Amino acid sequence: MIFCTKKATLFFVLSAFVFFTKLHAQELSSPSTDLIKNIESIILKEKNTKKDTIALKKRLSYLKESSNKKSHILYDALLANGFSAFFDKTNKRSEYYFLKSIEEAKKHNDPTLLIWTQLNYSQYLYYYCQIDKLIPIVLETMEESNQVDPTEMILPEETFKFFGWIMSTVEDDSAINFYKKSMKYTENPSSESAGVLNAIGNCYLKNKDLSNAMHYFNKSEAVALKIGDSIRYAKILGDKAVVYEKKGNLKTAVAFLKQDISYSQKFKIDKNEMYASILLARILLKLKDTTEVEKILERAGTIASSKSYYRSSLKEIIELKLIVLDGKNSQKELILRRQLKLIEEYLLKTNGNTVLQRSYWLIQKKKHEDDTKKIRLELEQGERTKNLYIVILLLTIVLSFITYNSLNKKLKAKRIKLENDKLIFEKMLLDANSNIITYAEYLKNKNKKISILENELEEIKNSSSVHSEEEKGKLQEILSSHLMTDENWSAFKREFIKQHRSFYNTIIENFPELKESNLKIIMLQKLDFNNYEMSNLLGVTIDAIKKSKQRLKKKLGDKYDLLFEIIDLK
Repeated sequence: MIFCTKKATLFFVLSAFVFFTKLHAQELSSPSTDLIKNIESIILKEKNTKKDTIALKKRLSYLKESSNKKSHILYDALLANGFSAFFDKTNKRSEYYFLKSIEEAKKHNDPTLLIWTQLNYSQYLYYYCQIDKLIPIVLETMEESNQVDPTEMILPEETFKFFGWIMSTVEDDSAINFYKKSMKYTENPSSESAGVLNAIGNCYLKNKDLSNAMHYFNKSEAVALKIGDSIRYAKILGDKAVVYEKKGNLKTAVAFLKQDISYSQKFKIDKNEMYASILLARILLKLKDTTEVEKILERAGTIASSKSYYRSSLKEIIELKLIVLDGKNSQKELILRRQLKLIEEYLLKTNGNTVLQRSYWLIQKKKHEDDTKKIRLELEQGERTKNLYIVILLLTIVLSFITYNSLNKKLKAKRIKLENDKLIFEKMLLDANSNIITYAEYLKNKNKKISILENELEEIKNSSSVHSEEEKGKLQEILSSHLMTDENWSAFKREFIKQHRSFYNTIIENFPELKESNLKIIMLQKLDFNNYEMSNLLGVTIDAIKKSKQRLKKKLGDKYDLLFEIIDLK
């Protein structure tokens, strides 16, 4: 019920926000073409640099030392890319610099840099399959790009191409329009234009329009051959193979895929080889030609196992291996099924293709919200808006009254449940074999309970019920019991050292100046606890955690970056 009240309030706030945002946007000045070209040249220059963050910092130092704040934004964004290339996975250093660049672009009211920094971060999230984080940012960036002339955008061809990737992945019809928009700003002929033409062909392929799909694949192939882009040519062969497969010409499809794999191996395009191998294995199974399948899948499995973000492909490979076995080797089949179960659990918890498909509803939700917003703006011009506000206000009053009467009963029931949950979690910890994984899971559970308790206490604070103070006292007592005591910390520290003895010894040897309070932050950081989770467990504010880290940075000086590189190493 309180949610409904907040929703009604949010309605009014959003309406005002939209009005003033548009008004302010009109005051922003357009960036010069020369400035955009200069920024683009810096970005393109850093695209294929070596994985050396120290050399990168030196190379980009002129941006950091510049008096122009926009150069600082560019520095942060490119440094984030550098850490991504160095670690070859999601990492806290990249996250920090990506978000910092976006925040600074917002502060400077620079839509050109804001769109690019958000797009830059989105490409990182897309590459490492962090789809749940990606979709909201992409939707926001798309909306912002509609308010800017493409000639005033940084690398508009890449921007629209990326939007096309996202929309084609969730099978949205707007993907082709984005790709065609990208072609307007892409040099032709070039590897980039061949890639976009190939992508358009894939969109038509997903829509089962085989004629148009082959038309664009042929156009892409012509460009690739003209400029001598063998890597792109290999990928096109694989895509054309899919068309032949759908037409029922399986032998031609096999021939194309073998060519694709040969080129991929020659130019060491592991990802493309893996995809082509999976498709080839499927077609060979249809032809009942299993002689090569096992060898093909073994090679593809080796590639898929090399990167955590290939897990969805590894799942497909294992499923194909099980089909090949067909019950002939029960022991090997059991091992594969166990691997398959672990991968499926991983994909459900992370942002692989499984989550990507679930994220499709976000696209539809956004479309619905945009349509509703247009209707709302029309209503604001007439009498119907006033009537709508009155109805919402009346509903809010009625719902708030109902909430007031039921709040005390709900708070009491939730408090009892939280007490029971606390006893259960404490028992789980005593019964389990003590190790750092057990403790980490236990602490994560505590964090969830602490968040729930804080929300309940906030509801009580906003309530005028005569029973609220009594319930507040009981809930506050439970909250205090969830915090990390000295006894709990000693037990946790012992188990941490057992599991991460090498890491702990490295920290102690290289940073003798660290105090026990510093070690708490470092150990929790190693276990991927964020500032909010740390503050909950230690019973301090988020600002206190941030200040502790700032003091640590000041204390360590130049050694601070080394500390975090040690923490990030697995």
